Amino acid sequence: MPTADGAEFRQDPIESMTSTARRALAEIPGFENADVMLERAAGQSLNNELWRVSAGSRVWALRIGQPANTLGQDRDQEAVATLAAARAGVSPAVANAGNGVLLLDWVEGRTLSDADFDDDGVRRMARLLRASHVPAPRGLPTLSDRVEVMLSCAAARGARVPDGLESILRRARAGETSAPVLTHHDVWPNNVIDDGDRLWLVDWEFAGAGDGMFDLATVARAANLDTDGEHALLEEYGFPGGAHRLAEARWSIGLFEGAWALAMHTARGSDGGFDFARHASDMFAGLENAPAEWLSQ
Repeated sequence: MPTADGAEFRQDPIESMTSTARRALAEIPGFENADVMLERAAGQSLNNELWRVSAGSRVWALRIGQPANTLGQDRDQEAVATLAAARAGVSPAVANAGNGVLLLDWVEGRTLSDADFDDDGVRRMARLLRASHVPAPRGLPTLSDRVEVMLSCAAARGARVPDGLESILRRARAGETSAPVLTHHDVWPNNVIDDGDRLWLVDWEFAGAGDGMFDLATVARAANLDTDGEHALLEEYGFPGGAHRLAEARWSIGLFEGAWALAMHTARGSDGGFDFARHASDMFAGLENAPAEWLSQ
């Protein structure tokens, strides 16, 4: 059973609750002395602690942001983005947000996998993203802001930022839209829930204000779309002439992922199940193929 962050949970006795979760729930108005059942999520995300909270027939997802500033997340900005997404009807309703803690309505469904990004799945994602790309609330960072903060976090922990990235960042900033929309910046299958009727987009910690093409490019990459598949994605989204912008956004994914992986490597190392250092190197190497018009600036 997935939480609103798409994680599977296991039944744990309430005695096993961490003090952090008890404290977080007790600070939410109306839950100070509430008689609730809490179940720890088994599929914890890298930067958040997840719980299922139930009281009678009501069920919520409790999401606690880890205090460590691994990737430069701003939990207040995340709350703003999550509330905007909920108002747009693409993310679960928010019961409470504050101090790095989100209490969301529970979504009964399953988390998507790579296999769900087939032709029909891609069309469904296009419709979901079209609904999510509402005008961006004030104060949210751009994609370039996100990249710059992650690189700064990595550098502060001793990483050597590859030569040339400052120039690349300037080029990326020059291409930013003057009419930004709410962008998720992390539209991978594990952040999408299917309730059997519709899709929900969750986990807005990297969200910002920018060009919605980045989210479409993430789907195109996750689904390994060819040119025809990209055209179908853009048509379903309602922007059939966007192939050029989609290509630019695909390039931007390498910049974002490289910065993310470098910051993760400096915070967690690369000796576990994923080689963050190698992924960062691969992503930065691909930046040599910058969009032609950017190279001429």
